[in-house]
Amino acid sequence: MPLHKPFDYSVRVSRKAKYAKLKIKPYGGLEVVIPLRFPKKAVPGLLDQHSEWILRQLQKQQDRVQPAVLPDEIHLAINGYRTEVVYGTRHQQEDSLSNRLLIGDTDYQLAVKQLRKWIRRQAWEILPPVLERVSRETGLEYRKISIRSQKTRWGSCSSRGTISLNDQLLFVSRDSVEYLVIHELCHTRHMNHTRQFWQLVEHFCADYRRHEIALKRAKAAIPGWILRDMYG
Repeated sequence: MPLHKPFDYSVRVSRKAKYAKLKIKPYGGLEVVIPLRFPKKAVPGLLDQHSEWILRQLQKQQDRVQPAVLPDEIHLAINGYRTEVVYGTRHQQEDSLSNRLLIGDTDYQLAVKQLRKWIRRQAWEILPPVLERVSRETGLEYRKISIRSQKTRWGSCSSRGTISLNDQLLFVSRDSVEYLVIHELCHTRHMNHTRQFWQLVEHFCADYRRHEIALKRAKAAIPGWILRDMYG
């Protein structure tokens, strides 16, 4: 029996794709990625074929993600900092005396844009000192730091020694963030995940497996308004 599209989906043609695949995106629903020569008229049949899996995954995603609403408070797990968010003020500013973040807009998209600018500023204040300290303690040197909003990675290390960190690490416990930094710094010695790489990681962080699990679960702690802005 054909599936009568009980969900929305988007189609993306990828030059790199070798075969069609289905992706469930937070707040973005179902995305069908197809190679250049894949006929778009065949997409409905592909969805019919995998309809039960699609519906299960969409439900799981709905259960996992947080509501995409403007926050009344922001809690940064990395340092325990909490700030109340007040909307409708004339300009965006941080009232450090009362731990309040004043956002000038009440429109959802405009307010989220201001909130994310604040998150990025906090990331630049908090994350570079962590990287610098861990680099000094381990003796693993890096060239420079980059802070971005990455969808799938907490961090990365380029062949030139640039460490990129995800600003969403602010919502991760400090010990797991420090492990992530160790992980990326170890890539300055081994640009792979060979046995030698993991031995170096374990040398600096004996319980790295615990943090690997924690980081995989930590995506559930990312506020919905951030994920919706990234994936919507």
